[in-house]
Amino acid sequence: MKKIVAITFLTVILTMSALAGGAYLGAKNYIDPTLRDINKAVAAIQPEAQKRLMPHVRELQALRDLGTFYIPSVLFLAGLTATLVLSLFLRRLTDRGAVIPEERPGRVQVESSAEEERAPEAVADDPMHIGACRLMSILQDGGRLIDFLQEDITGYPDAQIGAAVRYIHDDCRDALRECITLAPVMSENEGEAVVVSEGFDPSEIRLTGHITGGPPFEGILQHSGWKVTRIGLPAPPKGQKHTVIVPAEVEICETT
Repeated sequence: MKKIVAITFLTVILTMSALAGGAYLGAKNYIDPTLRDINKAVAAIQPEAQKRLMPHVRELQALRDLGTFYIPSVLFLAGLTATLVLSLFLRRLTDRGAVIPEERPGRVQVESSAEEERAPEAVADDPMHIGACRLMSILQDGGRLIDFLQEDITGYPDAQIGAAVRYIHDDCRDALRECITLAPVMSENEGEAVVVSEGFDPSEIRLTGHITGGPPFEGILQHSGWKVTRIGLPAPPKGQKHTVIVPAEVEICETT
C-alpha cells in the first residue's frame, strides 16, 4: 500500500512539475519577447500616446509576473490534493481486500518459514546457549527482568515506569555482580585523550572517525568498554531444563 501511494505521489508530482516547467518556458519564450516588442513600439510613439498606453503595458507585465508565481503553486497544490484523495481511495480498497490480497498469505508464509529455521538453534543443547539461558534465569530470579521486558508498558505513565525500573535496575545489578565481574577495557576516563599503540586487540578497541595511516593512533576515549574478568554461574536446579528460564507457578487450592 505504501509503495503504491509513493509511486502515485511521485508520478503526480513529476507531472505537475512538467506542466509548471512548460508554463515557465512558454512565458519566457513567447510572452516575454512580445512584451519587449510592445515596450519598444510604445517607446517609439509620441509622448502623449505613451502616457495612454503605458498603464496597459504595466498591467500586462504585472499579469505575467503573477502567472509566473501562481501557476506552479496551483499545479503543485492540485497534484498534492489529487495524491491525497487517491491514497485514501486506495487505502479503503486495501482494507476491503480489493487490492493485492494475494500478498498477505505470502508474507505470513515467509515469516513462518523464517521462524521455523530459527527454532532448532533456539533449543540447541550447546554450552553457549546453556550459559545464556542460565544468565537470563539469574536476572529473572534476582530482578524479574524477563517479566519486565515481556510486559506491555504502553499503557503505563512514565512516572510509574520510572519507579519500577529503579527497583529492577538495583536487583539485576546485584544479581549480575554475584556471578559476573566486569572491568573497563581502558582505564582512562571517558573524554580524555588516549593513544592506541601498535599491536592493539581489535576485539577490545574499536576505532571510529577519520582513520588514516597505521598505529599508534591518538584520539578521544568515547567509551571505556567492558570485559568479563570472572564468571561464576551457579548450577541450575537439579532436573530443570536449561531452556526453562523460570518455571510456571501453580497454587493448589484446598479441597473440601
